[in-house]
Amino acid sequence: MYTCKNIFLLLFGVIFSTATFAQIPHGGSPLNWGDETYQPTIDMRNMPEVDLAALALEDAVTDQHKEASWRFGVEQEVAMNLENSGTWTFEDGKHVWRLGFNCPNALNVSFMLSRFVLPKEAQLYVYNAQRTAYLGSFTQENNKDWEGLSLGVLDGSSMILEYHESPASHGMGEIEVNQVIHGYRSLLNHQEAVLAEMVERLGPFGNSGACNINVNCPEGADWQTEKKSVALIVNGGSATCTGAMINNTANDGTPYFLTANHCLGTPNTWVYYFNHESSSCSGTTGPTNQSVSGGTLLVQDGGSDFALIELSSTPPASYNIEYAGWDNSGSTPSSAVGIHHPSGDLKKICFENDAPYQSSTGGAQVWWIDEWELGVTEPGSSGSPLFDQNHRIIGQLYGGAAACSGSVNNGAYDFYGRFNVSWGLGASQYLDPLNTGVNTLDSYPTNAVPGAGCTDSTACNYDPEATSDNGSCVDNDVCGICGGDGSSCTGCTDPTSCNYDSSATIDDGSCIGNGVEVIFTILTDNYPGETTWSVTDASGATIMSDGPYASNGTTFTSSACVATGCYDVTINDSYGDGICCTYGEGSYSITSDGNTLVSGGEFVSTETTNFCVTAGETDTPGCTDATACNYDASATTNDGSCEYTTCAGCTDASACNYDASATLNDGSCEYTSCICTGDINGDGVITVADVLLVLSEFGCLSGCTTDVDGDTYVNVADILLLLAAFGTSC
Repeated sequence: MYTCKNIFLLLFGVIFSTATFAQIPHGGSPLNWGDETYQPTIDMRNMPEVDLAALALEDAVTDQHKEASWRFGVEQEVAMNLENSGTWTFEDGKHVWRLGFNCPNALNVSFMLSRFVLPKEAQLYVYNAQRTAYLGSFTQENNKDWEGLSLGVLDGSSMILEYHESPASHGMGEIEVNQVIHGYRSLLNHQEAVLAEMVERLGPFGNSGACNINVNCPEGADWQTEKKSVALIVNGGSATCTGAMINNTANDGTPYFLTANHCLGTPNTWVYYFNHESSSCSGTTGPTNQSVSGGTLLVQDGGSDFALIELSSTPPASYNIEYAGWDNSGSTPSSAVGIHHPSGDLKKICFENDAPYQSSTGGAQVWWIDEWELGVTEPGSSGSPLFDQNHRIIGQLYGGAAACSGSVNNGAYDFYGRFNVSWGLGASQYLDPLNTGVNTLDSYPTNAVPGAGCTDSTACNYDPEATSDNGSCVDNDVCGICGGDGSSCTGCTDPTSCNYDSSATIDDGSCIGNGVEVIFTILTDNYPGETTWSVTDASGATIMSDGPYASNGTTFTSSACVATGCYDVTINDSYGDGICCTYGEGSYSITSDGNTLVSGGEFVSTETTNFCVTAGETDTPGCTDATACNYDASATTNDGSCEYTTCAGCTDASACNYDASATLNDGSCEYTSCICTGDINGDGVITVADVLLVLSEFGCLSGCTTDVDGDTYVNVADILLLLAAFGTSC
């Protein structure tokens, strides 16, 4: 019998390339990648074998039940970390830790990390023993609030973890492996060589039934937008399902993900794979390099078998994700479509040409599908979205008996938890953050509903060809801009105010007649992308802000004219180590009228400091920069007149071209033109005394103090130079 403590249900279908990604990677490669002669020392651990025959008998039962997850791996418990396992070396200027695992006869291997807390300048990679495929790098950008990480699958039976730390970050990272998943059913379920091995062992596991339809078949042509919302879930712990990204009324791309309540385990250990589909109707392979690791459960309820999750990271733009629209009205659709990942296979689509009807089962309110006309669902499809004829989500798969019977479906039923019920069970607070009260919302960023648009003829974006309103109607702002916010033409129109805006044509009441200039200056550290800041007034309104930045070790300056009062300056570092002094010598300050009001740089995640300014009774324009040639000490507001040329020159009194009238050093100082060659005793005149000093060292070969021509020797040439300049005054 197999010896692992727990068997877990896992799901997925992948094809690997040279570098395979299970989470959002951050570049780089394992040390000396591509060098076939490189053979590092690795601490390899042998894992127990699994009983394939016993597993096959169990799977033959559970694979028939849609409510059960599809299992491909056995989870084996370990407790191995940077301190009690592996080997450390110092290579290529960095500290390197490696730990390997041999899983006998495994088709693939993956890992769960119970501790994953990486500092800056640290990277983790996972690669197969043949050094032909790797995952990573995983860096501080992959750190999660729960301080763990799920790593995706790699084909093969032997895997190595390789961790790098710079000298500055050495000893600061935490990595602990608590689960090694021995994949006994292939996650490369359509790769011919691996499939042949699986057939020889257990039979052709990992394929969905023959009656399933690839989402990119002609039948799916009208659903190419919605398919981009659907993702497959892999969990190294206990559950696998399908789900979908879902839009909210703010249309802001918040990464909300809808799936089924019965799928839940711990969403923060799930890996969400997007766009795993064949590019053709008959294809059997699909990409696996677009995924996100981890998410937070927001709300769940068995009353409609729904769960809403917020992913730990927004999928990158390169994933081309769609956030599906929805209908919470409960109106009966005329037809329905499901998009899903059945039994670890590529993305599929199924069609119900008749109207689903409302029912209840297992304590949940559901939409009932009597029979699919095209395609079916299977175990692993659970949680997948059900779309109405308007391409909006109306539910997620709870269960059913539909399956393939050979190359056709078996004519059985499926049922989906109703979205309109989920709406009242907590979904609304996240999916309608603007409290609009709308019943329908289309997808984002693409409008997936044909004929949808603004049907209000009074709106500036009225669409006379629209057949249904999608809530997009807007009016002209005060500047005449359709849907604008008025910022293009409003501002302070009073030229006597310190914040006068010459481009403004409409006064917005913001004029400050008696103000003072406040200047924020920041010198960025080595990680400028972590830094943001803001200055706010007593009401919390933002006066100025900036960041994150792109350039390290660079000074940035911002200024604003403010009225008499007190303000808060807040600076943030997303990593939590401030901007000084471990990774660069960053600093920031607030100044006004030449006085430093706030300064700092050493903080943790955030620092807020209050400061107050008082403006004079009247503003006096002029140059307020004390280093400028035309500095005006009486000026209270800078009018942009400062100039730095008329007073520039050499200010070093020891220089040959010292300018006593210069107040601004322009870098022109030089020190050679006024040197008097041959004046050995420094009395300003070349005389017999100088000749005698040279003669006293005549014949000197090194360390000579009277070497006139600079050739290190004192000889006849030096005497001749002195005689040529004899009597010269310096």
